Amino acid sequence: MPRNNISRRALGTAAVGSAIGGIILALPQPAAFGEVAAGPLAQATAVSPQLSPQPTPGPQATPGAKREVRFYPVDPQFLPYYNSVDGPRTLGGAISPVTTTSDGVPAQYFEKARLENRRAQNRTGNPAYDFEYGLLVDEMKAVRSPQAVGGDKSSVTYATIQDASDPTKRQAPPAGFTGNTLVMANGSVFVPFTADLSPAPGNVIPPFFWEFINRQDLFPGGWLHDVGLPITGAITANVDKGRIIGSDVQRVTNVPITVQAFQRTILTYDPANPAGYLTERANTGTDFMAVFPERVPQ
Repeated sequence: MPRNNISRRALGTAAVGSAIGGIILALPQPAAFGEVAAGPLAQATAVSPQLSPQPTPGPQATPGAKREVRFYPVDPQFLPYYNSVDGPRTLGGAISPVTTTSDGVPAQYFEKARLENRRAQNRTGNPAYDFEYGLLVDEMKAVRSPQAVGGDKSSVTYATIQDASDPTKRQAPPAGFTGNTLVMANGSVFVPFTADLSPAPGNVIPPFFWEFINRQDLFPGGWLHDVGLPITGAITANVDKGRIIGSDVQRVTNVPITVQAFQRTILTYDPANPAGYLTERANTGTDFMAVFPERVPQ
């Protein structure tokens, strides 16, 4: 299998960060048209400085309404951004034509996200904030969707994410925490659940996820804008999924992976994936189409 095909199947990085315990980190500044696919990519997937991190309620799910995934050209307004962030890795293929959000912003659905053109609303002067990922995770967990997370089958669903994101599940700040983010002795990072990262209960991000979301080449707006706050801790999921073995994608069943939900994505970590693809973005775009098919145009 050519390397570019592999990159569409397993999208992530193998790098694991290291850190010195107790360091306070400074906050970063803010295919052919209509082609029918055999199925979405194998499951392997933020907060704007101007937005509150509080979840937003979504519409009711449409049970039992399913349709095949179709791939579309990336709309010209999104194509330069898509290419600049290694779109096949961070977004996957486009699964809708261009559309608009409920507030009238141009958008397009991809396998791993909804990409929104917020250029007209961007008053920061920073072009990295022209584009934003939609809050799909909030909408799916709000209706307690049984859609599998991280694989075709999974012990973790969006209902699981809803339970795990309850405010009572957040961890208290470490002793002496004064705000921003805190690298723990084991390399994990505590992040408070506040828009300005002021001291409050929050969640801990494992080193492999922290390393990934701080990749400037993939998330030019910074992790807080492009990925958002962690809304759960790390969760072990047993999944059925596709895994790259040699030059092939093979099916594996009931394998343990780590998942963590953020406001604008879900990340997965599979230590048995090929080097360079241990961390991936889950297919929240195709998940959203399965949960709310009427909201993703064809």
